[in-house]
Amino acid sequence: MAPRYLREVELYTDASGRSGVRDELKRIARSDARGSRTIQNKIDLLRQQSLDDALRSRLVKKPGATLYVLRVQSGPVSYRLPFFEPPCRGGALVVLTSAVHRRDLRGDSYGELLADAERLRGDWIERNCKGG
Repeated sequence: MAPRYLREVELYTDASGRSGVRDELKRIARSDARGSRTIQNKIDLLRQQSLDDALRSRLVKKPGATLYVLRVQSGPVSYRLPFFEPPCRGGALVVLTSAVHRRDLRGDSYGELLADAERLRGDWIERNCKGG
C-alpha cells in the first residue's frame, strides 16, 4: 500500500524557471548516491508527517517564525534543506529553497542560508499567493 501524504513538496523555482535547489539535488545525485537516497527518504518522511510530529522527531528544526530546516543526517551524510510552508496553501505544501552539506555551514553561512531562504519565501509568496 502506498504511503498517505499529508502534503506536497515543491522545489523553489524563480520567475525565469531556474531552480538552484533542483540543480543542487541533481549534483548530489551524481556525486553522492547515498546522500541522494537519504535526502529523498527524508523528503518522503516530511510529506507523511505533520510539522509538529517532524519537529518532535527532530527531522525538522524551526530556526525562525516562518522557516524550517529539514535535517538529513545518516552517518557521513549530512545536509540541511531550508523550506517554508506557504500561508495560502493551508499546510498542503512545503517549498524547499536549497540543499547544503552541513560541513559548508560554518560561521555566518547558516545565517546567510536562512536569510536567502526568507528572501526566496517572500518572492514565492508574492508570485503564487493572491493577496499574499
